[in-house]
Amino acid sequence: MSLSLPVRVQGTDADGVSWEEMTSSGDTSFTGASFALKHTVLTGHVLHLSLPLPKSFRRYDLSEPSYRIFGLVRDVSPAQTAGAVTRVGVLFLGRHPPRGYEKNPAGRYLLPSDPAPGRKERRQFQRLDIYFNLKLCRIDASSDGPKEEQTIAENLGKGGARVLTSMPVVKGEIVMIEEVGGPFRTRAEIRNVYIGKDHVPRLNLRFIDRETPDRLIALG
Repeated sequence: MSLSLPVRVQGTDADGVSWEEMTSSGDTSFTGASFALKHTVLTGHVLHLSLPLPKSFRRYDLSEPSYRIFGLVRDVSPAQTAGAVTRVGVLFLGRHPPRGYEKNPAGRYLLPSDPAPGRKERRQFQRLDIYFNLKLCRIDASSDGPKEEQTIAENLGKGGARVLTSMPVVKGEIVMIEEVGGPFRTRAEIRNVYIGKDHVPRLNLRFIDRETPDRLIALG
C-alpha cells in the first residue's frame, strides 16, 4: 500500500565506509518497501532499516516504536525525488543479515533465482575505438577529492565505455557521465580501474540507466 513513513537507512560503500541516511517510504508491505536515496546502491546490497512500520506488517517487535530489519535491494531505478539519486525497492529479510555480511557488508547477495554473477561479467556489446568528450561526476558528495572533471572516452559501446580520469575513484563506485554538448546522460558503474601505459588512470564503465545512442556509435 502507499504509505509514507520515515526510514533510517544504514549501508556500506564499496570502499567499506558505513553511511546513514534519513528518507521516507513510497510504498510498504509485509514483504518489503521502496524509498529514495541520496547514496548509490546496487541490486544485491543489504541495508539495515529502522521505521515505524504498522503492526500488521511486522514479524516481530510488535510493541517497539521502531521496527529494525535488514532489507535486500532487489530493484534500483532513477529517483523522481528532488535531491535523491535512486529509487530503491527492498525485500525484508528479518532480524539478521545474510551469511557473510559481517565480513563483507558492502557485498552483493543474490537469490537462487538470480542469474549467476559470471553471466553478468560478459560484455554484451562490442566496444569501438570512438573518442568523445564527456563530463564525469562523482555522485557521493561525501567522497574526498574533485567531484567532477571534463575528460574523454577512448572507446565506446552500447553498454559502456573506457574513460580517462584523474579523480580518486574506486571499483564499484557509481558515477554520472554527461556528453559535452549533447543530451546523453547516464549513471555508470566502475567495473575496473587501471593505469595505462601512458601512466594515466582509466575506468571501465558499465552504463546503468540507458544505452549509448546510435548517433554516437555511428561515429566509429
